[in-house]
This record gives sequence, structure tokens and C-alpha cells, in this order.
Amino acid sequence: MFISDETLRVIHLVARYQSITSAAEQLNKVPSAISYTIKKAEEALGADLFIRKGRYIELTPAGSYFIEHSKTILTDMDALRRNTVLVHDGIERELTIAANNIIPPAVLAALIADFERQFTSTTLTVSLEVYNGCWDALYSRRADLVVGAPHAVPSTEGIISEPIGQMEWDFVVSPQHPLAGARHPLENTELRQYSAICIRDTSVNFTPLHAWLLEGQKPLFVPDFAMAIALIEQNVGIGYIPHHLALPLLNSGTLLKKPMREHKHATKLFLAARSDGMGKVCRWCMDYFQQPETRARLSGG
Repeated sequence: MFISDETLRVIHLVARYQSITSAAEQLNKVPSAISYTIKKAEEALGADLFIRKGRYIELTPAGSYFIEHSKTILTDMDALRRNTVLVHDGIERELTIAANNIIPPAVLAALIADFERQFTSTTLTVSLEVYNGCWDALYSRRADLVVGAPHAVPSTEGIISEPIGQMEWDFVVSPQHPLAGARHPLENTELRQYSAICIRDTSVNFTPLHAWLLEGQKPLFVPDFAMAIALIEQNVGIGYIPHHLALPLLNSGTLLKKPMREHKHATKLFLAARSDGMGKVCRWCMDYFQQPETRARLSGG
């Protein structure tokens, strides 16, 4: 048994209007053609779909079942047709972007809003990774594109990458912390006695990294910078915070920035994607993140 999508649409239209004549007018066909289509479908199914009542017709119980359960078939056929054209045109059906957790959320929100207006049929997934987890997501194919991957490209084979700036860090403590009054550059020996607030690297296949952790120092792992800042404010530990997150807290006096004898270097950020199978959507995203204004915002500017 085979029923075409055209036949399905005719049956659904007749059921909606409860009239063969009205359905025929909508389709610019004669009523006899609609009646013939329904008859052939009923013969193929071996069941009556409609009860004729003069000028109007009603669904039988079998017809009601048929209408309800064929809706998804029509939807799937529309999606199949649409997605086939998209693939032919080089537009990905799905795209996954892995972003470094130090990237300002507002930049990602702006990207998502513009993306949804540009690619209405592509499903976008944005995930957050920590440190080498960005590279791991790309090389293990958990992501098609990474934004803000740190330091350097592990291997250039099969990878397209672009530098997009660098992220500055501030070492901060609470105003009530024992180190708050220190005016000299802090030495590592002074810092080891306090827990380092860390966010665990999400990498599985690459060497895990930390924003800052001294040898012999106790780490305290937290899920994100919101928790890290809250714990530093409460004197639970100390650590580095991206400058764009620290600045409003420094201006309000909530946190204090302290000089370090061995200050953490700025983190170089990269935009990277796999070269194989790159479609129009991924290329659009790479171009988007390389716009001068967007690049400045990625680094917290």
C-alpha cells in the first residue's frame, strides 16, 4: 500500500472543511477528482474514512484515527523535503558551538539571536567548555566550531583556526582577607596557605589546565565563575577572575585586586573549526566572530 503526500493533504483538507466541494475549491480541482482520490485511498487502506451525509461528510472512527496519526507523516515529509534542499545548498541541519566559559555570555546571546534570524531551519546547540575542554570538544567531534579555545592550536591538521584576541586576568581577594592590606607584590609562599578557587577543565583527551594553582596549594573546584566569585567574597579562597568579570566588583569595592610577583599571563583565544565538511552555516559563524566589534567583545572589551 502506498499513499502519496498529495493524497494525504487532500484527505486532511476534506476532513477540515467536511466538504468535498470546499476542498476542491481550495485546490482548484473539480469535486469528482477529490472524490476519486478519497475512494482510491479507502480502497488501498481497506477502510472507509468518511461517512457521506448529503453535501457534507464526516470522519468515521477509522478516519479520525487516520487523520490524527498521519499528521506526523506530513510533517516528516515536509522536513525531509526542506532538509534535502538545505543539504544540497550546503546549509547544515545542525551546528554545535563550544564556547570557552570565560567568553562573555552577552556575546553568545547576540550570536544566537542573529543566528536564529539567519538560519531558521538549522538547529543550534551552544555548550560551555573549560580550558582544554574547548580543543577536546573540537577534536573529538563534540563540536563543529569552538570560540575562545585557549593558548595555541594543538595540531593544525584538518583544522581552520584564527586568533581572536586575548583575555586579561585579575588576581582578587576579599577586602576582609588577610592579604587585603598587603602592598607588596605577593609571593607564592604567601599564597600557598589559602585554597585556590578553580573550575575543573572539561577535557577528556587533553591535559587538564587550571586558571591558577600553585604546587602544593589546595584546590577547591567549583562549577562556574559565579560560584568562584561568591566564595572569594566570603574568604573561602583566592584566585584569578577574567578582567571583564572582575572590573565591576573592583569598582564597587566588593573585591580587591592584588599585585603578584608571578602574575598570570593573558590567555590567547582562538576561533577554530574542522575543515572537512564545513558548510555555509559554520562559515557564517566564523565570519561573525571575526568582525572587529565582536572580536573586541569576546575578550571582554
